[in-house]
Amino acid sequence: MSGFSLYNLFLDELRRICDELRALLLQLNKNPDELAKIEQVGRKLHALKGAARVTNLPLLEKLLVAMEYPSSAFKRGEAIFNVQTTELLLQGLDELTALGTQSESEVGPWLSSRSEFIQQLQGELQKSARPAVEAEAVSGDRKMLELFALEAEEQVGALHRGLMLMEVQPDQLGLIAPVMRAAHSIKGAARAVRLERIVTLVHTMEDRLSAMQKQSLPVSDAAVELLIEAADAILIAANSAKSSGKEQNESQIANLLRNLEALDAPVATIAQSSEPSAITAAPQSIVANEVMQRAAAVVTPDASGAGNADQVAADTQAQPVGDAGSYIPVESVDAVLKVQASKIGALIGMAGQGVVEARKLRPFAERIQRFRREAVILSDVLEELHHELGAPPVTDPVGSRINDLRKRITETRRTVAGWGEEFGEYARESDNLNQRLYRAASATRMRPFRDVLLSFPRMVRDLAKRLGKKIRFEQTGGHHEVDRDVLDKLEAPLMHLVRNAMDHGIESGVVRKAKGKAEEGTVKVHADLRAGLLVVEVSDNGAGLDPEKIRNKIVAKNLLTAKQASTLEPQAIFNYLFRPGFSTAEQVTEVSGRGVGLDVVRELAQALNGTVKIQSKLGLGCTMMLSVPVSRSVTRAIVVVISGEIYAFPVTRVERIVQVRMQQIEISQGRQYIHVHGENVALIDLAQVLELGQALPEQAELSVVVVERQSQHFGMAVDQFVGEFDLSVRPMDARLGRVADLAGASIMPDGEPVLLLDVDDLLQSSARHERYQSIQISEATTIEKRRKRILVVDDSMSVRELERQLLTGRGFEVSVAVDGQDGWSQVRAQEFDLVVTDVDMPRMDGIQLTRSIKQDPRLRRIPVIIVSYRDRPEDKARGMEVRADSYLTKGDFHDESFISNVVELIGEPLAD
Repeated sequence: MSGFSLYNLFLDELRRICDELRALLLQLNKNPDELAKIEQVGRKLHALKGAARVTNLPLLEKLLVAMEYPSSAFKRGEAIFNVQTTELLLQGLDELTALGTQSESEVGPWLSSRSEFIQQLQGELQKSARPAVEAEAVSGDRKMLELFALEAEEQVGALHRGLMLMEVQPDQLGLIAPVMRAAHSIKGAARAVRLERIVTLVHTMEDRLSAMQKQSLPVSDAAVELLIEAADAILIAANSAKSSGKEQNESQIANLLRNLEALDAPVATIAQSSEPSAITAAPQSIVANEVMQRAAAVVTPDASGAGNADQVAADTQAQPVGDAGSYIPVESVDAVLKVQASKIGALIGMAGQGVVEARKLRPFAERIQRFRREAVILSDVLEELHHELGAPPVTDPVGSRINDLRKRITETRRTVAGWGEEFGEYARESDNLNQRLYRAASATRMRPFRDVLLSFPRMVRDLAKRLGKKIRFEQTGGHHEVDRDVLDKLEAPLMHLVRNAMDHGIESGVVRKAKGKAEEGTVKVHADLRAGLLVVEVSDNGAGLDPEKIRNKIVAKNLLTAKQASTLEPQAIFNYLFRPGFSTAEQVTEVSGRGVGLDVVRELAQALNGTVKIQSKLGLGCTMMLSVPVSRSVTRAIVVVISGEIYAFPVTRVERIVQVRMQQIEISQGRQYIHVHGENVALIDLAQVLELGQALPEQAELSVVVVERQSQHFGMAVDQFVGEFDLSVRPMDARLGRVADLAGASIMPDGEPVLLLDVDDLLQSSARHERYQSIQISEATTIEKRRKRILVVDDSMSVRELERQLLTGRGFEVSVAVDGQDGWSQVRAQEFDLVVTDVDMPRMDGIQLTRSIKQDPRLRRIPVIIVSYRDRPEDKARGMEVRADSYLTKGDFHDESFISNVVELIGEPLAD
């Protein structure tokens, strides 16, 4: 190979590696301690160094040796990477890039002219990589301050809660001790990380709390307010120390110290002991173990020059004492491990992949079983051959060979049977282990719902004072665990809903008294888990929503005419509150009235594939119901078939699923519609939207998924429904970029891949292309005989779908209702030949529905079948008392009892 060609090959490699190095160094400039990227930089520089040696460029090799030094020293544990290191490497990279423009004849002189720069860069690179011991100390101090900030956040929350209880119950002196314990924990941890201003502030707070406990200082509103401000200052100082290494709110702390000392209390008496007598202990803090391990390095010496490690130990290790002097047991708390979220995500991703890979073992087990069956067939063939040959005896050569073959086949069958059992057991254990691993990994992302509400009591207290109202805040269901990503995104919408309830919902004390209500209003946040969803209700006992007031606002904003608005039901009126810019506030305030709020709440909910709904009774209060998935990695979904492929809808975006006869499709202004509960619902053919190249097959009936967006309903036509599943959702591969209409991918329980649909994207795609809203209607779908119609009423989507499939499979036309109230509305508005209803449902149960039907002169002829899990004689008696025509248990789905009962009551599916 000529020198010229070798040099050109080297330049190609140089340019390629320089581009890769620049991308890595720019990333390291932001995060200099990423081990994987540092190793990549070292490998690429090492490769270039070898190429420079082969190309006989010693000066270039010297530059690359200098640039490689920080990576290799880091790997040996002798140095660290920092921003200065990456900046110097970028300078060296500029030189390498410039070298790439030199011809072979120019490269020697050019490198000679840069020799002084190379030598200087080498020295600066060696200086920039500080010794690992020094780096460890700096890093350790930073980690200690981060731990302290976490500890301070938790304990300041405890201070806020305790102080607010003291404020409303000033005569309950027992409330002071927990506040003092929280303060004492902060002081011990602050002393360990040498944040002396916080130590002084907390010690002064303890003095005042001790005086309150001894009743030498009153628990006044002013005193509690000052202590709350001090708690706020502690948190500010802790966070500033985490970022800068010291408390930056010095003037705020100084003012608080002066104001606390100005409180009327015998401070001299209190200060005789360095530790308040009421506090003999502090709970073990998060920082405590780290503090004790690093005490010699971080504890500040006292005036005598001796370290105060003993005092720190007393602060952090003593057991807390209760109000009456008895010991309070301290709960055993798991150690907190700080791990990057990206690493947890990667762990969950690998665990999910393990589940998928484990499922691939099942086909191998099935193949072994098929091989076993083939061996049986082979054995039978051999016996037939033996018979056709006249059954030669074993003494005959042919009979002997057949006998040997028979033995081998028998042994093979026995061996394969053993393999099948062993492999089947291995496949089951592997699948079970991977499932448990995935659940355990997913659980690392879960946090109790109460975490999102930590700041709410304080916010409610402060806002109530500004509004001049008395409001009590309550929370329930805080123990339910939720994915941290979901929880983080819930805080803003929940905060707005609570503030909205306080401003718009709760009346002033004067008004409440005039209405005969308690002067103090209540805002409550209740969380519950229902069918894989987190349902959060924000309710108040205030004035409630006035439908007429909202109706008038709709007309005033020219959203509807007065005639159109007069036809709206209350629920439809409430939905207008979610429109952007819509507000019923009479005047703009800091809290509300700008028309920015509920529309944002709904957008945030929909971003989580959730929904928000309103329930209200005028004069009694209002409830905002927010439903979101418990986890963004696991989603409850409705799986459907579209053009032979399976897709999934997030269940939170599905209003209902219905079966529609082709004759029920109507056309208005060139658009196709179906009627659902008296509302025109636009019909969309998903096969066309997704460009699957195949429209819906000609059929007598359509399967339609009804979704909602901004108070409008849309029907998405699909081939068929598969069922309702919990799916582990993975995002689309980043290399694909943003994929229209899709929100993620998952794996069905049988291992088949499924794509999760993005409902909002689908609606936007449909709006851009009118043709997607056209479904081909064939004359062949006309039915001469009327099909008998059955209404299935059940609050479980899975049960509804099972019943619907059983009935449609037999030939009946089926509609569904989500609860008794929905069923009662449908049975009065449409004609049905039979009603099948569950018993336990919200709003109206099956017993009430059956009674209502049988008491209505127009509807009492309709047979009613009650289907319930309850199978006790007294439960069946309740059904018969309301004149149900039949009472079945849900176990009857597994035989012909259900269909036989239906046919017995209303006959075959087709009616003349």
